[in-house]
Amino acid sequence: MVFISQIVGKPVSDAAGAIIAPVADLAARQEDKSLRISGILLRGDQLRVGIIPVEAVGEISPTGITLSVSRASLTTRPLQPDEVLLVEELLDKQVVDIDGLKVVKVNDLQLDRSNGTWQLVAVDVGVRGLLRRLGLEAPVATLLERLGRPLREWLIPWQMVAALSGPPTALKLRVSRENLRKIHPADLAEIVEDLGREAQLEVMANLDDAVAADVLEETEPEVRTSILKSLSPERAADILEEMAPDEAADLIATLPEETAANLIAQMDQEKAATVRKLLQYPEDTAAGKMTPEYIALPEWFTAEDTIRYLREHAPPAEYLYYLYVTDAEGRLVGVLSLRTLITANPETPLRNLMDTEVIYLRDTDSADAAAGALAKYDLLAIPVVDTEGKLLGIVTIDDVMEILLEKYLPRLPARFHRIRRR
Repeated sequence: MVFISQIVGKPVSDAAGAIIAPVADLAARQEDKSLRISGILLRGDQLRVGIIPVEAVGEISPTGITLSVSRASLTTRPLQPDEVLLVEELLDKQVVDIDGLKVVKVNDLQLDRSNGTWQLVAVDVGVRGLLRRLGLEAPVATLLERLGRPLREWLIPWQMVAALSGPPTALKLRVSRENLRKIHPADLAEIVEDLGREAQLEVMANLDDAVAADVLEETEPEVRTSILKSLSPERAADILEEMAPDEAADLIATLPEETAANLIAQMDQEKAATVRKLLQYPEDTAAGKMTPEYIALPEWFTAEDTIRYLREHAPPAEYLYYLYVTDAEGRLVGVLSLRTLITANPETPLRNLMDTEVIYLRDTDSADAAAGALAKYDLLAIPVVDTEGKLLGIVTIDDVMEILLEKYLPRLPARFHRIRRR
């Protein structure tokens, strides 16, 4: 094994031992899940047109690189679009340790030869990497060993790294996207908060719209707003469309009026209309915390009709807490549990199955009242109605948890134990 800091600046010699020039960088190309060395960039080649292909390399060691061909027969080529320069793209840059769930800085790069090819096997993010670059690794390690405090290595396998800094090349996007998918959105949100603006945007570029929406929903409000402002209106609108309508409305409400209007105009018409409606309600009211996504069924539906409807529409699990029953004018008249529905005679209409004693909130009730009602009556969700009794939406236990955490509790610890499959 060898580290890139031990190679950069060392001479490149041809097969006869004639020195050509010092090493400036190593080019690499992604193959399967490995980043394989594909060429050598020599010092002084600012245009990157004289890359020595790896096929001409005989040996790589801390003393330099020896070619297997003579200088006269050496053929070079330009840097290819699918290649990256390791020093330029990775050294001293921020990366995400997807196993330790943290942002770290790359101090060195470890290379190894396997099956006849050189590849990047790990990134060094510890003090040892810095000392190696300064030429102080050996004396400092020896001293600390004598003091009984050995200098630890902190190497992260390349497969456990998402590279974020620098230009978002096709290679980096592909590699980082695969690795970032392994991180839960809640954990990734905390990682995003620790990154600089450029790296934050690169994370978003590496995620599809649905995952990006999940991550934004978990970030702190100021970070969420900052990221959204920095995205193109088209991409921001696509992400907003994937968010829960109440979350999208809360986020849009933090933006300047002109920016918010522009984003809503870019959204799907139906989803935009839902967000506009939610924005009419004050944030600290029950209506301001509700989601307009729920299951409302007409009272003349039978149990069989209802089961057929649920099968056809396959609503998300969080909307199956309770089934709400409405009259012809959309007024809330009852609530039904899944247990009652499943055990009922298929021909029984919902008006004969529903519970007419419904705990509900007015749209003008406070958000605190919503939290209090859910806690008092041990509910998972509570409906919100207007002055005419028409069902507008529901406040879920998730919404209440956000209210309580924001108002009464400090932020929870960032790390939790989780089983990870290698």
